[in-house]
Amino acid sequence: MSLTSTFAPYAELQRAAGTPYLLTAFAARLPITLVPVSALAAVTAGTGSVAVGGLAAAATSVGEAVGGPSLGAAADRLAHRGGQRPVLLAASVMHVGALLTVALGAGALPVPLLLLAAGLAGLALPPVGAFSRARWMRRTPALVPTAMAGESAADEVAFVLGPALAGVVALAASPATSLLVAAALVALAVPAFALHPSATTPPGAPGPGAPAPGRCGAPAAPRRAGAGTAVLVRRLAVVLAAALGMGLFFGGGQTALTAAAREAGSLGAAGLLVAAQALGSAVTALAMVAVPERVGLPQRLGAAAAVLLVGVATMAASLALTPSLVALGAAAALSGLAIGPAMVTITSMAAERSPAGQATTAMTLVGSGLVVGVGIGAAAAGWLAEHRGALEATSVLGLAGLVLLAVAAGASRAPRRAGAGAAA
Repeated sequence: MSLTSTFAPYAELQRAAGTPYLLTAFAARLPITLVPVSALAAVTAGTGSVAVGGLAAAATSVGEAVGGPSLGAAADRLAHRGGQRPVLLAASVMHVGALLTVALGAGALPVPLLLLAAGLAGLALPPVGAFSRARWMRRTPALVPTAMAGESAADEVAFVLGPALAGVVALAASPATSLLVAAALVALAVPAFALHPSATTPPGAPGPGAPAPGRCGAPAAPRRAGAGTAVLVRRLAVVLAAALGMGLFFGGGQTALTAAAREAGSLGAAGLLVAAQALGSAVTALAMVAVPERVGLPQRLGAAAAVLLVGVATMAASLALTPSLVALGAAAALSGLAIGPAMVTITSMAAERSPAGQATTAMTLVGSGLVVGVGIGAAAAGWLAEHRGALEATSVLGLAGLVLLAVAAGASRAPRRAGAGAAA
């Protein structure tokens, strides 16, 4: 199979949504990738403690874990009354205000107030990636597998550019300045995404509580309107466990790499190390459309977890054997090769299990699983880095890989649930 034919399915996304949408959706998620690493670095620099920086990242994650599903559920409830639009616009205003508070108060506010502001920033963090995935599920269900790969690739490109931009700004000015840049980008890009016509439910599309199509396209049994987040959580339990594992990796990785940069005397380089970890992930995410359908989702997740563990072992060896940030960046890039395939698989599993009318809630629940893991990983790695060093902090990343392996093993034994919803 040629490289051109491998990536040909993505032309369908461009024809279905248009280039302006793809550019807008990417730009809107870019500032969000700036926030975690910028907040971690800004609070660490302002307080002089990587442990407090890790707590600030954890507070942001806790806020996002609570706010994401709430924003998603609100968008689903407003499906025929503006949809995602009013939710995104209101959230962006609150988020920018909280970011400004953290950026301007990182070196002056008492730690409890600083953590409160970080939590509010997370609470109102516009979940652009989840909202964009839900738009594909609602408007073009036939393209969901390709869209999930494309969305994950867009996330990873953003995670390359966002932390890299944070690192450049931090080195040129200060870590707090990178938070100001993030606030400015949120103020410009998220409203543009909110005002795109795809934010509203198209005429004739099912609203909240509408029955999901069956395996052959026939309507499934009617579902009670507002079936409840608890029911949806049970339906997505295995997906949320995998998302938690990926979150552990993201949070632990960002904190461990920040600690390594500080130990090397170049805290501003933390964003560049995080970007290196995401470097190969975008390509591997895009390449997932070439994986044969006979390779099941649990098998894909297991393979990604194995590659991730190899990368983490290489990172630990680099930290143990050499102080070179270049070598560490190369090892981080190796571990990053697993991120794209793992995220494509996790979101595909979520799409497969999401009933119609709850797509946005489902995708934001996955996002919350990620950010809960990010919070736990950041706090645990921050404590380890503060008391034991960056090398010991990488143990959190190893734990993340083991969680993904366990989920893959459990999912491969469990019977596949019917009623795939939008992804059927």
